[in-house]
Amino acid sequence: MNTIEKAVEVLKDDYICDSCLGRQFGQLLSGLTNEERGKMIRNTIAMMVDAGEKIEIDSKNLYGIKFRNSKIKPPKPEKCKVCKNFFPEKIDDVAEETVKKLEGIEYRTFLVGSVPSVEMSRAEEDIWQKTGIDFVEPIKSEINREVGKRLEKLTGKTFSMKNPDVTVLVDLDAEKIRTSIRSLFIFGYYSKLVRGIPQTKWLCPECGGKGCKVCKGTGKLYKTSVQEEIEKPFVKFAKARESSFHGAGREDIDARCLAYRPFVIEIVKPKVRKLDLKKIQKLKSKKVKIKSLKFVDKEFVRKIKAAKIDKTYIAVVNFGKNVDKNKLKDLKSLEMKIEQRTPTRVAHRRADLQRKRMVKRISWRVLGKKKLELKIHSESGLYIKELITGDEGRTKPNVSDILGNKVKRILLDVVKIHSKF
Repeated sequence: MNTIEKAVEVLKDDYICDSCLGRQFGQLLSGLTNEERGKMIRNTIAMMVDAGEKIEIDSKNLYGIKFRNSKIKPPKPEKCKVCKNFFPEKIDDVAEETVKKLEGIEYRTFLVGSVPSVEMSRAEEDIWQKTGIDFVEPIKSEINREVGKRLEKLTGKTFSMKNPDVTVLVDLDAEKIRTSIRSLFIFGYYSKLVRGIPQTKWLCPECGGKGCKVCKGTGKLYKTSVQEEIEKPFVKFAKARESSFHGAGREDIDARCLAYRPFVIEIVKPKVRKLDLKKIQKLKSKKVKIKSLKFVDKEFVRKIKAAKIDKTYIAVVNFGKNVDKNKLKDLKSLEMKIEQRTPTRVAHRRADLQRKRMVKRISWRVLGKKKLELKIHSESGLYIKELITGDEGRTKPNVSDILGNKVKRILLDVVKIHSKF
């Protein structure tokens, strides 16, 4: 079946608009729209009809063409069998409605996706069964491209397939236009100055964040977090809904991080993308400090999560009885691979695994008869509290066993993060 025979088969049973006709041959020639291809093909067939050739097509497909020889009087068509007149009549309205949807959103680039109606998809498949798919372009691709071209003209923004600021979904099946705003990702370092706040928001497990008696209506287990302290100016200036937080590890809730920990904060659905990071960095919080902010891409989150970073801690430890100073030198024996089972305190939410992590350096300073300051440089992933307490035998060896002295209290600070970023 040659090209003209295929075109005749397409036009045989009902009216097909120029765009839907041309799309069946969309892979032929470049620099043309499908509408232009369709007009060329339709005029070629009309010339053959005017020349007296017997061609069996629905005469509505020749409406508006002026014949010189043929006496045919084609009736006016109602709707295209495939697109239901989306391309000749509705596409401009869709583009204008999309522009209204995007009002108030700051963006430079956009991408258009679409969901053709069930009727469109079925009609298109019916044609493919008759003529094959050798040179066709799917209707979805044409909708995306043609709406995109109109949006570029209306907005002055750029259609982009790679990391667009905004994605538009033209859902012709549901008769809706949806927009999705790409998150902003900002990298930086934070220092946590107080104890008693987690790194990220902790929703109440009883109500899932809705508010109940357990959480006193707040929906959270803790009043604030590192994430919430950092996100406040970002959410405000970006006119966003919320944030997602990605840290290079995390410190315990009751531990301070006096060093600077790498993080990426993801600003979800930002309506403003141009943020003054220097201004935000200067805004003060009594609980958290941040520095070295810069924009990054989503891939940077993976790097943050995959990072294995050594840390140095200072732990002020209170023991149950007087510390035997003669045993302190034995603490050097901890500079080795330490075997740890998942700590008791987190066993309810983590798998019970056996792990080995290195203590690279340990030193101490006597603060009182029952008090020591320990400085520990460890491999990423070592549980420091359990290294000190032993966690009822789940961490071996440990400080408590070496000194023969039970631990009563630990105040823990991260004082150096040996960052690769």
